[in-house]
Amino acid sequence: MKRKWRIILLIIWGIGILFPFYFMRQFSTVYKTRFDRAFRTDLSHVIMHIILYAILAWLISSVFSNRRKLVSPIKVGLIALGISLLQETIQLVSIKCPVGWDDLFDILVDISGALIGIFVFRWQKQKFTTEDTKSLGR
Repeated sequence: MKRKWRIILLIIWGIGILFPFYFMRQFSTVYKTRFDRAFRTDLSHVIMHIILYAILAWLISSVFSNRRKLVSPIKVGLIALGISLLQETIQLVSIKCPVGWDDLFDILVDISGALIGIFVFRWQKQKFTTEDTKSLGR
């Protein structure tokens, strides 16, 4: 995928994460029903956060790395943490709710997802670099 498209996808993905989907439940019973069904259990909520932030970290790594140098995993983690904090803040402000354990738990899950995304990106880079090197030697 070309760098320009990865940047566009990263921007769209970031906006999607920051959008107050929970807040939108109050405007439509159909939306509320579907949203609540999707997040019926704590496990589905955790899995969704992990997937969202794993993809986010992969995109950040992909956009800010080049062929010669990979972006620092600490930088990627800090960017993901910042987005997670911003997302939780937007959610809390939109529903006028104080900070609670659930919010801190969500942030920890988000960072766990980001670590998975960082690992997958680096594993892919290492795997493809190794395969490319082997094919050149033949």
